Amino acid sequence: MSMRLKRKYIITVFTVAIIAFPIIGSYMLNKVVDPEEIMVTKTEVSSELVTIQGGFGDSIRRYHGYNISPHDHSLFIQIKGSKLPIGGHKDFNISFPNSYGNIDEIYLVGNDNAKRKIWPQP
Repeated sequence: MSMRLKRKYIITVFTVAIIAFPIIGSYMLNKVVDPEEIMVTKTEVSSELVTIQGGFGDSIRRYHGYNISPHDHSLFIQIKGSKLPIGGHKDFNISFPNSYGNIDEIYLVGNDNAKRKIWPQP
């Protein structure tokens, strides 16, 4: 293999790695976790604050955020996590102002719209 061909090969592999790693990493870091894989240890709702604490059923997953969707006095929460051991925490402590008024129910929701009621206790 000539020197020129080796250099071209190395540059191509390096370029693909530079492009692929952030795309794959971004996908893995922002994946919505299935509600059945989430262990909620505490849920509190007051007129001022909503707090949800918990962790994951597997020891590898890391917490990376959440999304909230209110609908008819219910909150639907998606927990985002990663199986990459980069950043994040094993457990989560979500706390946000109750700007939704009277909340009757809170559900964890997955990507496939699978949901699990976490408050009040089912």
